[in-house]
Amino acid sequence: MDYLVALNQILVLFLLTGVGFFCRRAGILNQNSVSSLSKFLLNICIPAMIIYSMQIPFSQSIAEKSGMLIFSALCYYLIAFAVCFVTPYILRCKKEEYGVFRFMTMFSNSMFMGFPILSMLFGQEAIFYAAIFNIPFTLLTYSVGIWLLRSGEGRVSFSWKLLLNAAFLSTFIGILFFVTSFSIPDPFYGALGLLSDITTPLSLVVTGGFLASLETKAIFSNIRQYFAAGIRLLVIPALTFAVCSPFISDPLILGIAVVTAGMPAAVNTVILAEEHDARPDIAAQGVFISTLLCLLTIPLLAVFLG
Repeated sequence: MDYLVALNQILVLFLLTGVGFFCRRAGILNQNSVSSLSKFLLNICIPAMIIYSMQIPFSQSIAEKSGMLIFSALCYYLIAFAVCFVTPYILRCKKEEYGVFRFMTMFSNSMFMGFPILSMLFGQEAIFYAAIFNIPFTLLTYSVGIWLLRSGEGRVSFSWKLLLNAAFLSTFIGILFFVTSFSIPDPFYGALGLLSDITTPLSLVVTGGFLASLETKAIFSNIRQYFAAGIRLLVIPALTFAVCSPFISDPLILGIAVVTAGMPAAVNTVILAEEHDARPDIAAQGVFISTLLCLLTIPLLAVFLG
């Protein structure tokens, strides 16, 4: 893929993010409306997109691709865990910052930013595989992720109820429909399709609204955030490619793994950091900087994989 073509596609997404940023700063959106739209996306639109994307006939070829994808996801999270654990030492962070930098390094914005970008780079088919790749995210975020935020307190706060969320459950519903070749009746299928269509622009508007609520003055003065973003956006996807490419020949599966690995820090970093008293201000800085810099790095990944 040509760099300018990839950059143009990413700029389209960032313009939509800019719409959300402007609306939040102009008062068209407020904190409550951004929060409500976020819940609408997580509980309605993204599950609809996942189920809709999985309405394809079952085949042995697709099943094999799914197996390769699970393998690549495991490789990615093992790499991310190893890298995130040493990141605070490399960046010479303060002890109380260890947890939040580790969380930002390990977990990417694989859903709000990942799904739209994968759809634009690889087509609607990519969402099917991206949903499967995303299964470990929920499992690890609320177990290993919280342990990382607590900087090694030795307690893992985890409840199986945390896995009972719409995006996680819809993935299994979609897989069940795929394996059994169940076709959703047309009126419902059409409605799912329309909800799927608005997921990309709305998720980017919400991301922009979220970023607009951050205190930007302090964001750009923390030098560590730029190095942390470089690790998240370039080092981890490079390691993921190096480890997975000898075993995965399918360019779509490899592309999903590498691009997802190269997404900015997860949006829920701030929410969880605040909940567990793990420097939410640092988390907000990291989300902002990594999201801004991915404008440069994602086109590079697209060209490299293209």
